[in-house]
Amino acid sequence: MKKFMALHLSIFSIALFVGLIVQHEWNLVKSESIFVELAPVDPRSILQGDYMALNYQLHFAGVDAAESAVNRASSDISIQDFKDQSQIMSYVRLDLQRRVIQTSFDPRLLQIYPASSSKLLLKNPHNTFEALYPAANSFMFAEGLEPCYRNAKFAELKVKENGKALLSDLLDQQLKPLNCESSKSWREGS
Repeated sequence: MKKFMALHLSIFSIALFVGLIVQHEWNLVKSESIFVELAPVDPRSILQGDYMALNYQLHFAGVDAAESAVNRASSDISIQDFKDQSQIMSYVRLDLQRRVIQTSFDPRLLQIYPASSSKLLLKNPHNTFEALYPAANSFMFAEGLEPCYRNAKFAELKVKENGKALLSDLLDQQLKPLNCESSKSWREGS
């Protein structure tokens, strides 16, 4: 009986991990893309090797006077609103290329711009407004590809209807994939 218990736990664990992988792959294929501008970062860590700490430009400031109620609601958010919340729902306004041009905490943004807005769930690991980020806050890559990834200007996020996002790719200024792995033969050291 104990032999079968270990076998059943092993099969259950494998099935669970395969299910999670399939779910994330399904979300990457079926979810809509939005593009978030990245701020310049240093893509090198002595302990982790080559990786990029992602610093998202979410544009919390208002764009014009038409959304004054939304802007006022965003600016009225206090530090206490972020306390002990691991995730915070935000609402983003997108341009024609689906780049984020405004982020608010007021759901009325979805009503003001129904065709060009979306929910975006932000992670809040440090309980501060400045540390909010969607999806992931770092991107690891193979050693030797740092010069290519230094050109990343946008992050492509696949966002589900509930606002949960997955980091899909890093893109250049024209929203084209960098394709760093295929552009350099890093395995041969060149």
